[in-house]
Amino acid sequence: MNVLVIEYETGIVQKIKDLLYEIDETIQIVGVTENMFAAAEWLTRNKIPDLILANQGMITGTQKRRGEIKAVVTFSTNKEAYNFEAFRYKAIRHLLNEIPGTEERLVNEEKLGTFDQYWGQAKTSNNGAYKERFLVKQGQKLVSIHVNQIAYFFSQERFIFFKTFDNQKYLLEYRMEQLENVLFPNQFFRINRSYIVSMQTVKEIHAYFGNRLKLYLAPAADKEVIVSRKRVTDFKEWLGK
Repeated sequence: MNVLVIEYETGIVQKIKDLLYEIDETIQIVGVTENMFAAAEWLTRNKIPDLILANQGMITGTQKRRGEIKAVVTFSTNKEAYNFEAFRYKAIRHLLNEIPGTEERLVNEEKLGTFDQYWGQAKTSNNGAYKERFLVKQGQKLVSIHVNQIAYFFSQERFIFFKTFDNQKYLLEYRMEQLENVLFPNQFFRINRSYIVSMQTVKEIHAYFGNRLKLYLAPAADKEVIVSRKRVTDFKEWLGK
């Protein structure tokens, strides 16, 4: 996903970049402008991005050309929990002091204060009931794949897939958060927003800039597989169990 950021404070821009990377490492910041007028000029010279992220105050007096921009536009406050909710649900909404209900849950300041609180609520216990098989489509038929055959799960263009050790790719009707709750934690680990890997698929681990790790998987992934900075310590502990 390509993103244009409209923000004049460089410190906030960097925080936005860090936040986007934590959400999905494939997100690219293709432009940064200081105000709406500079953004309008940028849009005339560049390809329209998938998402335009702007400070809530930037919208004042700039609405008349809104219909000409074929992109998701999210206006945000400085409350990072709300920022995260906007990206997570790819919402087109004007974020003010309160957030309306999403398709899954009602979010407000009393129920959600930080990212950690959010993920703590999302990762509810499944009482030890872990999945052993997934039923997926293969052409015109359904097949049941045992989890021991699965090398890793990954998100790609808003869909969730898994790849087996024999390099077969299957579409899965789950969210990554759901998978975390139903996969045996000694066997699978979520290394970032986009990947959950099995222990057997990790063939090489290399140091990577930003205090992260780069993994080489078998079968190979279609893009770089990076352990996010916040998950490095837990990942090392998981491998050492």
